[in-house]
Amino acid sequence: MRSVVTFCLRQRVLVLALLGLFVAVGVAAYRRLPVEAYPDVTNVQVQVITLFPGHAAEEVERLVTIPVENEMNGIPHRASMRSISIFGLSVVTIVFEDDADRAYVRQQTFERLPQVDLPPGAQASLSPDTTPVGEIFRYTLVGPPGTSALELKSLEDWVVERKLRQVPGVVDVSGFGGPTKQYQVLVDPLKLKSYGITLQQMFDALSAGNRNAGGSYIEHGPEMYIVRGLGLVRDERDIGDVAVAVKGGTPIRIRDLATVVVGPRVRLGLVGKDDSDDVVQGVVLLRKGENALEVLKSVRQKVEQINATLPRGVRIVPHYDRTDLIDRTLHTVLKNMAEGILLVLVVLVAFLGRSNLGAAAVVALVIPLSLLGAFILLDARDVPANLISMGAVDFGIIVDPAVFVIENILRLLEERGTRVRSLFALIVQGTAEVGTPQLFSTAIIITAFVPLFTLQRVEGRIFRPVALTLSFTLLCGTALALTLIPTLASFIFRRGASGGESALVHALLGFYRPVLSGALGRRRLVIGAALAVLVASFAVVPLLGSEFLPKLDEGALWVRLTLPGSIGPTEAAAVVRRARTILRSFPETVTVVSQLGRPDDGLDVNGFDTAEIYADLRPRDEWSTAHTRESLVQAMSTLLSALPGIAVSFSQVIEDNVDEAVSGVKGELVVKIFGEDPDVLQRLADQVASVLQGVPGAKDVSAERLAGQPQVQIAIDRAALSRVGLSVADVEEVIETALGGAVASRVLEGERSFDLVVKMNPGSVLDVDGVRRIPILGPSGEKLTLGSVADVAVKPGFARIYREDNSRRIAVKLSVRGRDLGSLVADGSARVAKAVPLPPGYTLEWSGAFENAQRAQRRLMVIVPITMVAIFFLLFATFDSTKLALLVLLNVPFAAVGGIWAIALAGLPLSVSAMVGFVALLGVSVMNAVLLVQRIADLRREGKTLMDAVSEGATSRFRPVLMTALMAELGLLPAALSTAVGAETQRPFAIVIIGGLVTATLLTLVVLPVLYGTFETERPEY
Repeated sequence: MRSVVTFCLRQRVLVLALLGLFVAVGVAAYRRLPVEAYPDVTNVQVQVITLFPGHAAEEVERLVTIPVENEMNGIPHRASMRSISIFGLSVVTIVFEDDADRAYVRQQTFERLPQVDLPPGAQASLSPDTTPVGEIFRYTLVGPPGTSALELKSLEDWVVERKLRQVPGVVDVSGFGGPTKQYQVLVDPLKLKSYGITLQQMFDALSAGNRNAGGSYIEHGPEMYIVRGLGLVRDERDIGDVAVAVKGGTPIRIRDLATVVVGPRVRLGLVGKDDSDDVVQGVVLLRKGENALEVLKSVRQKVEQINATLPRGVRIVPHYDRTDLIDRTLHTVLKNMAEGILLVLVVLVAFLGRSNLGAAAVVALVIPLSLLGAFILLDARDVPANLISMGAVDFGIIVDPAVFVIENILRLLEERGTRVRSLFALIVQGTAEVGTPQLFSTAIIITAFVPLFTLQRVEGRIFRPVALTLSFTLLCGTALALTLIPTLASFIFRRGASGGESALVHALLGFYRPVLSGALGRRRLVIGAALAVLVASFAVVPLLGSEFLPKLDEGALWVRLTLPGSIGPTEAAAVVRRARTILRSFPETVTVVSQLGRPDDGLDVNGFDTAEIYADLRPRDEWSTAHTRESLVQAMSTLLSALPGIAVSFSQVIEDNVDEAVSGVKGELVVKIFGEDPDVLQRLADQVASVLQGVPGAKDVSAERLAGQPQVQIAIDRAALSRVGLSVADVEEVIETALGGAVASRVLEGERSFDLVVKMNPGSVLDVDGVRRIPILGPSGEKLTLGSVADVAVKPGFARIYREDNSRRIAVKLSVRGRDLGSLVADGSARVAKAVPLPPGYTLEWSGAFENAQRAQRRLMVIVPITMVAIFFLLFATFDSTKLALLVLLNVPFAAVGGIWAIALAGLPLSVSAMVGFVALLGVSVMNAVLLVQRIADLRREGKTLMDAVSEGATSRFRPVLMTALMAELGLLPAALSTAVGAETQRPFAIVIIGGLVTATLLTLVVLPVLYGTFETERPEY
């Protein structure tokens, strides 16, 4: 230690030059470091999205989902797998282990996908390489009055999305809403029957009548001519002129059998915004690992460029920009950080005295330099900064090593006065005296963070960056304290210390000395009182509620409406319009955007029985209906619940996506029931939902709906088919083409291409009887109908089928409001176990936030004791004494006392964020005790009596111990008191540390000196 400090003092110019280089590298790392509002907490996931148009959920599960699951079961590093099958869509989500390489598992999934035996017409692909927090920008494409919705959708698909995908960091742009342009051949079944033409003949004619040919080239004199056969259709007239057959020398054309129009593809979803019921929306998806702020900056620039090139009056109008949330949360963090730094400076000046402003400034300089060092190390590890990790940084703790160094140097200068022969030698001595204990203290604090590094899944992804950030800042702070601080001290103390101890310290010491003397004279009373407080405090722990994490206020609401399973698109759109109107009636809302159903690309898995509404909110200080988010949600829920036949749940954009990615269900808390029979699953889920609705604090309770989707089931009569000489395939082709529409070809318009679809005229198939009258030609030209070869009837079917780990499942989802998570789950699970007996082969489990909290608590219960053992050995290495090591460890439970009472008085439940505060407190509380005990032990080695060593050691360490404790507490005080957006996740962490340091400081300054005599007698330990 002495040699390091001596080198720095001899090479001061080199140290200052390296400092300049360090600052330059740190600033560059800060500019390069990605900043997130909320960390990406999900495991590596890959989704296999398979479009199977026109097919019911039962066929999708049997023909697509199960074959995909079977093939993906053996994929390396697979942790779990879940799927959903709905009308025309299968989505299989494969969740991989924590340490799985994203590129590798995507490649493995891609290689296995072609081996899946998919039915004709099924199109499988992988989801974009994004995350649940990757939806960073949402916009609508609007045009002047009279602009065709088809044209706007075409511009979105072929112009806007293509250009936005060019932005670095954007992995995809998902279009939602608006009619997709198609060229449609609407067949008249009566004309088909009268002409004796089949749908397959029309289909074949259109396929053959829309193509170009290449005829190589011919030589014409000295030139070469390329030969092209031009036969592509260009418009509706060309399509109508395509000949299907010739009868009696007269051609029968498409226009003789059908009407050719430009119309919309079958709608799978609708997007509404404010007063508009059908708008075109785009969602920009961030590639995993990219810097959201930098990508958003490029996206906004690209939007300006696109707006300049769109037709007159057409423009992109954003309604969700992640930058706003990041800016708001970072503003909260930076404001708390600035206030914390200011309070730390106030403590430094108050304790060091105004005459030592230079010393205070040198200590304060460690704060920004430590942050720059952390930025360098985070950038090197590719760990992005986020609200939680940056908000957990306590500047009081960062400067503790520097405080001890500068304070010890000041103490030596004050003791020796004018008798200082060599300032360099004094600085070396002052730094070396506290350097070794400080290194051990830093090692102990970082060891205390080990439990955070061992957390898994969601909690691990949240708190590992916290542990890394705290560890990096503390390491940099310690390194700077032992190198830079002595160097700068050699400049500011050239004329010695001035002014002695401050008036505040003098007054506090005058109060502390008699308190210490009284405590040392009443050892049994002090120890008994301390134990009584300890026992009483831990008795309070079972009374504290529990939750996973406080909710980050994103500044907007995400409202989910569950409509009746049989509802049609028109009626669903009317209900959603009324819901938008209700939400817009609140003065707190800025804009309201609804999503009904799903986009064409299958990136969202909803039917017309599900609507999701984004309600952007004004700043909290402009609210008038309510003053808290919970109160506003309650007011909105009351009005929305008046809509008949719907269930309402409230969440937020990121929160909703993360909940779904973690548990597979869009809900804060989920009860999953596993089994085989969907009817039994539905009955059990309804019973569980009924029970949970009576549990206090359980809100937005709803069971997933599996059944309830009416189906027109066409059961083929095989005997009738055999009599007329037709096959099942012949009839199925008619069903698919006539009702669902089949793509015969594509029409090219420049760079754009649109489907050419053959389908029955919607006016000819209005009901079940219309389906029965669909014409079918026999092999010899017999004119038959669908009803003559099949039984057509309306029967109930399934709207969706959920599976998880190769078993069907259903879920009951709920939100928690006005009660802590842990007690609600305990109450709810007891009621469910009593009221809902499960049949053999069926299981039930709680998932979502509760599962995460339980996993984190179990992990910490194992790792924290192991960490305590590791800290004990570090303390033993420091003091070479078992007794003194145990004495210092006593600080841990007494520090926990203050943390327990702090969160109890604040009315907060015991969340994982609070538990992380206790873990951090474990290390911080030990640091001051180490330095005090080390000083007393040094005085004992110098020959002082036990009482003299205890009194002098406690008095000499009073100023630094109190300074560091106050700085650590005041550094986090703004975060503990803040109610701004983004402060929710910091408050429990800050409150625990502040409360814990109060009791830990009292123990260090009063109880620990009393106990020192118990743990060490006049006789050495060995």
